[in-house]
Amino acid sequence: MSENQPLITVKDLHKSFGPHDVLKGIDLEVNEGQVVSIIGSSGSGKSTLLRCLNTLETFDSGEVLINGDPIGTIPSKKLHTTVGIVFQNFNLFNHMSVLQNCVVPQVKILKKTKEEATAYAMQLLDKVGMAPFASKNAQTLSGGQKQRVAIARALAMRPAALLFDEPTSSLDPEMIDEVLAVMQDLAKEGLTMVVVTHEMSFARDVSDTVIFMDGGVVLESGSPEDIFEHPTHDRTQQFLSRYRKGVEL
Repeated sequence: MSENQPLITVKDLHKSFGPHDVLKGIDLEVNEGQVVSIIGSSGSGKSTLLRCLNTLETFDSGEVLINGDPIGTIPSKKLHTTVGIVFQNFNLFNHMSVLQNCVVPQVKILKKTKEEATAYAMQLLDKVGMAPFASKNAQTLSGGQKQRVAIARALAMRPAALLFDEPTSSLDPEMIDEVLAVMQDLAKEGLTMVVVTHEMSFARDVSDTVIFMDGGVVLESGSPEDIFEHPTHDRTQQFLSRYRKGVEL
């Protein structure tokens, strides 16, 4: 990647499901080391956009470039180890242990030895506070624990960027903070992250850029200060009004 080239570039992206236009000309750039949060009401196209960034959804027209290469020209293995994703519903292998969830993908996809994969998996599980649960069956974990394991599993692929699709939306309120704390630590370490989230405090406090989507378009994009303190679009102001009333910005 050249010094000034974005890690992820989206140009005039369009996506429809039948007669319903979900994305209507999205432009986006994500530079290495940036945290970009995408906010907006349910149905605004946020998750669809995210899923287009690593081919979980196809798009109708426009471009997605990873390190300057069109996404369709990147071999699947290379793409999914460059741009990882953490889902809202964890997607763990429930019949495996916590450790196996983080080891098996490394062995099968990255062709690491089991010893190498195990050592690295334990480092990552320790990072997310889940090393003591390494031998536990994934099915027995709480939601917050499952999501932390899912983050460790995604990190095991050594991605250049990690996508988060509403990673706390399936969690009980008391479990949300433990997952957000892990994500905040990753941001401090310089991991490139694109986060679809309803957690406004995370978007405001951790992001470099906040994008507000509505009706399949980007209505506003800017720094957290721009979006949270000085939103210019009526729809952005309306969306943030409930949050802004309860938080002294």
